[in-house]
Amino acid sequence: MLRKAMMITATLSLGLGAIGIGIAAPSGADSGTHCTFQHVPNLDPGLSYKPSNGTFTDPGGGTASCTGGVSGSGKYTDSGTVSGTCQGGGVAEGDPTFTIGDQTFTDHVKIIFGKPSTSGGIVHADFEGPKTKGTIELTPTKGDCILNPVTQVKGVGEFMLK
Repeated sequence: MLRKAMMITATLSLGLGAIGIGIAAPSGADSGTHCTFQHVPNLDPGLSYKPSNGTFTDPGGGTASCTGGVSGSGKYTDSGTVSGTCQGGGVAEGDPTFTIGDQTFTDHVKIIFGKPSTSGGIVHADFEGPKTKGTIELTPTKGDCILNPVTQVKGVGEFMLK
């Protein structure tokens, strides 16, 4: 039961991180651009086994790399809202800003989290906005969902610019 709670907590936390990773394509950008990213957002008040509503904030330091119509590496910041539990998953929304070279992208993404990860994290999340669609794998870095709420997660994922 403890392992399941940890997995759900990580999934929820990572899902929030994924929201911050969503990126928008600029007008005229070629579709087919594939990007990978990672970041470490903070969750307030954090996710636990009790249902809650809160916020996530990426303090910066996230990185991304894209190939295709938009190519290069860059950084991003984001913030948004999250609701749910560690065990049952939940939803989040955010408005990330992402810069590659001299191009800045912004999107509004919705994320659904709570499935076990199948590729390296603890929790899997899917996200999509008008300009992006992708997945993220989340792993808690602060908190355990049992004794302490998860207040920080590491998210590693990928997305396509639409």
